[in-house]
Amino acid sequence: MLPVADPWFSVEVVDEGVVMLAEPHVARLWRANLYLVRGREFDLLVDTGMGVGPLRSVVRGLTERPVVVFTTHSHLDHIGGHFEFADCEIIAHAAEAAKLAAPGGPVGLSYASLPAAKRAEYAAAGFDVSGLMIDAVPSAGYDVAGHRFRGVTATRLVEEGEVIDLGRRRFEVLHLPGHSPGGIALWDAAAGMLIAGDAVYDGILIDTTDDANIPAYIGTMEKLRALPVNVVHGGHRRAFGRARLHEIVDGYLESRKDMRPPKPSGPAVSF
Repeated sequence: MLPVADPWFSVEVVDEGVVMLAEPHVARLWRANLYLVRGREFDLLVDTGMGVGPLRSVVRGLTERPVVVFTTHSHLDHIGGHFEFADCEIIAHAAEAAKLAAPGGPVGLSYASLPAAKRAEYAAAGFDVSGLMIDAVPSAGYDVAGHRFRGVTATRLVEEGEVIDLGRRRFEVLHLPGHSPGGIALWDAAAGMLIAGDAVYDGILIDTTDDANIPAYIGTMEKLRALPVNVVHGGHRRAFGRARLHEIVDGYLESRKDMRPPKPSGPAVSF
């Protein structure tokens, strides 16, 4: 029997007006970072985790303002709690909307519920895929085998360059495909702050899932390297700065160098 973990979420202030929430008792592979960004008229909730423990009550304990949900991408560990905010504005990229509405995924929180090919994929990337995806439960009697991912409808679809203005800070939406087709991030140019989702974080970057695209990911990495960031808040692990971003990007590009398109060898010719 698994122990009860109460509270289920950890809560930490990680930047000015930015609170990071996480699920410490979710396995590392699935343990996403969620961010609540303080605004003037509303707050922005970036991703919602696995949907194991109740999230809305935690968010309501942190803010009295309306909440808008920003979806960095539709992988299960980032959208599990979206259903709790179905009455709120939910932002996503068009390429993620269908999966957000019908996420599928395993029934229950056992690795055995995943397809064998998916388990093999995660194992090859270095993750432990034995046992359960959690090591505790949020409440006594919690039905681990009955956990399901529930879909929601995105109410606002955004593209590269659109602006989300919180009053206290202004974010530009960056489209960063590769890990997923419609991966999007939030860029605060004034602060040099990037909330990156799974486009980049200080850990094993996954580009072998069924919706990943390595050539697109290479383009995203080159784009990120040119960004004048001061701090990156990723979808997993801890925050890091520009020097570490360059190390991560350069390491990825080196690992995929055989898939990079050749650079032009001379000046462009016009006719």
